[in-house]
Amino acid sequence: MVSTLTQFQLLDVVALKQDLPQHHLAAGQVGTLVELLASDVYEVEFSDDAGQTYALLPLHTDQLLKLYYSPNFGSPSFTAMENTIHQYGQGDNVAGDKVAGDQVAGNKVGTQISGSNIGNVVNEAKDNAQVTAANLTQTTGASTAELLQLIASLRQTITQLPPEVQADLVIEIDDVEEEAKKPADQRNQPRLKKRLKALLAAASTAVVGLTGGLEVANNLADQVIELGDKVGVELQLPPAP
Repeated sequence: MVSTLTQFQLLDVVALKQDLPQHHLAAGQVGTLVELLASDVYEVEFSDDAGQTYALLPLHTDQLLKLYYSPNFGSPSFTAMENTIHQYGQGDNVAGDKVAGDQVAGNKVGTQISGSNIGNVVNEAKDNAQVTAANLTQTTGASTAELLQLIASLRQTITQLPPEVQADLVIEIDDVEEEAKKPADQRNQPRLKKRLKALLAAASTAVVGLTGGLEVANNLADQVIELGDKVGVELQLPPAP
């Protein structure tokens, strides 16, 4: 017995449930009920998109599937779907929530990946900084602050020399300080060497006849040689006069 939910009526649109090769029809082809011939038997018209009839034959409703172009509000499946919608929200929203969830998950994965990349970049930068610092130490032997501290000691030492000698040495020390403040790879090494050699020469000549001159000379020479080592300039004491 056909239930009232799927009861067929004239002009209903139907689809074949099975192939009918003798009529050149296949399952899924769509027709229209045009006449009731007997109980549960209808004449079904099959037409093409242009409206031309290509088959007209009697069929039992067991061979047909009633098609719906609007919601069947009495259908149990519709009721179940309606309950699902009330439970989870509008269908589009459910899909939207899934997309949003995927985006959130994607953001989470992206954050993890970005965090990992950031960690790698930080570690790489740290390693590069360590290598750079090691190279700087190996090349210069001291930081800029240490160099400036040595230069300040030089300035203090030459205050023990006669004023006329100090004036010349201050110029040499100013030039050395100017180069020391530059990055190691931008320093003018020939200029540094020339200035430091002049200071070293002064250590052996400018203190002649000065009270306590030998001690001043030794201190000045030691400071100049140490500074030369720090900036990568090899110095030798001049021969004794």
